[in-house]
Amino acid sequence: MNNDEPQPKNDKPKYKGKYRIDSTRLPAWSYASNAGYFITICTDGKKCFFGEVVQGEMQRSPIGEIAHKLWYEIPNHFSNCQIDSFCVMPNHIHGILVINQIREGDVMNPLTQEEDAIHRVSTSQQGDGERGGVTGLFNPMLSKNSLSKIIRWYKGRCSFEINQIYEGFGWQERFHDNIIRNEFARDRIRQYIINNPINWERDREQPPHPPL
Repeated sequence: MNNDEPQPKNDKPKYKGKYRIDSTRLPAWSYASNAGYFITICTDGKKCFFGEVVQGEMQRSPIGEIAHKLWYEIPNHFSNCQIDSFCVMPNHIHGILVINQIREGDVMNPLTQEEDAIHRVSTSQQGDGERGGVTGLFNPMLSKNSLSKIIRWYKGRCSFEINQIYEGFGWQERFHDNIIRNEFARDRIRQYIINNPINWERDREQPPHPPL
């Protein structure tokens, strides 16, 4: 065979999607939109870096204290984000973040801003052709401080500070989120977060992010 002859071009995908990981994000939703989000982030391998639950109460380790402290620093770095209920568990964290893009000239007290963000959540179903949020999926004003950027900062800062005292800490690559669509849902999620340590022994073998 003459190796100098041109070979037929292979246009087939090399891996045929074998190694593709589907996104967990809702396609028709802008994650910079005003809304409340229920967040769960797990440690790598679901290792219990953050402490232990003793008689229904979470006892945080020094690593857990860092994860706790940095969550409450999020609003200092992202002025469009407010925090609600939150808890650190042995191998994951649960929290509610409320994104409210404050535009120049808007004047509201923090409570009203938070309620307004919840009330403006789109209730359109996935795939119905509707754009997420108040002003649409592609509004550039809503892309600066998106949910993903906020979580990326939190995970990165935690990893940096924790690895100063314990080498080998890591997060799972992804995080779980639910869009909070109304006050009833938010109250239910709040109660779930509050009760998480009490239910640890029962739920520890279950996925830490329940279907809501």
